[in-house]
Amino acid sequence: MSSADDNLRALAEAQGVYLDFFDLHGVRHEASPDTLRALLRALGTDADSPALVSEALAARSAQGGPEEIIALAGDPIQAPVAHACDWALMDEAGSVLAEGRASGAIDLPRLGVGYYTLHLSGAFESQSFVMVRPHRAPDLATQSRADRGWGTTGALYGLRSDTNGGLGNYTDLGAVAATFGHAGAQFLGVNPLHALGWAMDEIISPYSPSHRGMFNIDHIAVEGGLGATPEADLIDYAGFRERHREALDAQFTTRDTTAFAAWCKTCSEETRQFAEFEAISEIHGHDFRTWPAALQTPGAAARNAAGKRAEFHLWLQYLADTQINAAQQAATASGMSLGLYLDLAVGPRPDGAEVWMNADTIAKGVTIGAPPDHLSPEGQSWALAAHAPGPLARARYAPLRSMLRRLMVKCGVLRIDHALGLLRSYWLPDDGSPGGYITQPLDSLLAVITIEAHRAGCLVVGEDLGLVPDGFREAMNDAGLYSYAVWQFEANHLGEILPPDTLPPYSLACFGTHDTPTLNGFWHGTDIEWWQRVGWLSSGDRAARHSQRAKQRASLRDVCAIPSTAPIGEIADTIHRGLAQSPAALVSVQLDDVFGALEAQNLPGTITEHPNWRRRLSVPVEAMEQSAALLHISKVMREARGAPQHHDDTDHPKEVPA
Repeated sequence: MSSADDNLRALAEAQGVYLDFFDLHGVRHEASPDTLRALLRALGTDADSPALVSEALAARSAQGGPEEIIALAGDPIQAPVAHACDWALMDEAGSVLAEGRASGAIDLPRLGVGYYTLHLSGAFESQSFVMVRPHRAPDLATQSRADRGWGTTGALYGLRSDTNGGLGNYTDLGAVAATFGHAGAQFLGVNPLHALGWAMDEIISPYSPSHRGMFNIDHIAVEGGLGATPEADLIDYAGFRERHREALDAQFTTRDTTAFAAWCKTCSEETRQFAEFEAISEIHGHDFRTWPAALQTPGAAARNAAGKRAEFHLWLQYLADTQINAAQQAATASGMSLGLYLDLAVGPRPDGAEVWMNADTIAKGVTIGAPPDHLSPEGQSWALAAHAPGPLARARYAPLRSMLRRLMVKCGVLRIDHALGLLRSYWLPDDGSPGGYITQPLDSLLAVITIEAHRAGCLVVGEDLGLVPDGFREAMNDAGLYSYAVWQFEANHLGEILPPDTLPPYSLACFGTHDTPTLNGFWHGTDIEWWQRVGWLSSGDRAARHSQRAKQRASLRDVCAIPSTAPIGEIADTIHRGLAQSPAALVSVQLDDVFGALEAQNLPGTITEHPNWRRRLSVPVEAMEQSAALLHISKVMREARGAPQHHDDTDHPKEVPA
């Protein structure tokens, strides 16, 4: 290896680029020079020649990164300084909380949860961003005064009702939440509600958003409704959107201007910019990178180009915002202690509003993906943009803070998809170079998440599936984030599924997710048949997979005492009972499993090969409350999980302690 390659590797390692990684099978993959250069460019460092690499190394040794101080609320805080200086500590409003002169170290006052700025002056001028986080994020006990809880998760888009016209809406969401709340559930989880973009007609995946801090207008319930859901099992998005958007345009002309005007007084500048993006996209298309140069960033030119149409898109966000609030109110009024359980996608599309609005913090020339794993043997390219760690830190995590704040105020639980991205992200260079991992500032990101969760009183679940590095789950749990345990993945070295009493106590446990086969599909191997259908398995591989699945079924029969002659309904009951009896604090049952669906909502790694994000639930919203299936799962959960053990207020005050 040449000295130039050594320098390139040293620079990459210094900037948090992984020099190698081990895959699911323990095979080591070393990052090539092309990968290292591409990932360094994405981080904002030009490393295309040995001279540039040497310059970057020299600059890095002379300058440290953005200075941050992370502390726990109420604990002593000491900030080291290299020289004698004057200092002043300010809160988020700019008010001076303390000031003085120090040499060697500054002893700051004990602080409450929040963000602060430490100004240093004298021989030099500098600022430190101070993040004071709670000792732990809110948990089930502090938010509901109960030790254990259960709920259900499902696809909002797949709900049938008498009025939604073909796609589940926010009114349906509130109705289903109330139905399950009356049945004893503590939460209702749904797919991400992020905005997909008015002009992006082809996107239907809730995990490919235009902006994660804005809301999906496809789920807005229009006045008078759109008629009953069609009988078809699969959703016709194009047909629905045509009728739905025509109804929204008509309703806009008769809108309640008083309520809308009052809401506008409180909406953020970000929301206004998003509305401008949507208006411009109607003229110039969904991809802002093809717009006229003056419109490719927010500002006066964009505002002028958006014109009066921006008010329409602002009004759509008003409707979505208020209807989601109403759904959460319906949920909690029904007895749900937590209410809605929302999902945060990994990232936004590179052509969408979130990237347009945050160009300074977005990594250039890469998208997020995943190496091959048990969900997708070919690996995955999610075609999503990433925020670069350094620029995001220099922006004081503002995009993340505002996004979390907007979501957490709407729900009792927020799930962070692919939470491993808090520690490291797998980036795929646009130039075709092999992908590689980038280190993320875990401590800083956990500080932001726990601060925002504390302020909103929101539980956080980190989806920690996949290749989990040692110590990650412990760090996440120590900060108060729940793990995510998918029982069908909890197996020993022989591939045998473990007993339910081995599920982690500080977790949300479920049998499957939107990315796995349903319980019925798992038992019958429908996912294996799909893998062969899309060309991932040969006939021999298919037989081997079915043999492995037979071993998994046998292990479940053993640990759950399932008779060999049991029908699928009895099998599902026994598995759900095992989940409920597990030590997991939170247990989730999929709506698809409650009502006996066979096919999965999504097959990771596919786009058109499988009908992803299009399957409808078989039971209408209006029929759920009296359905035998709901009454049955409620009985199973109540008998197996037991009544929640409540604590008095002196044990667990409703407010999360600082």
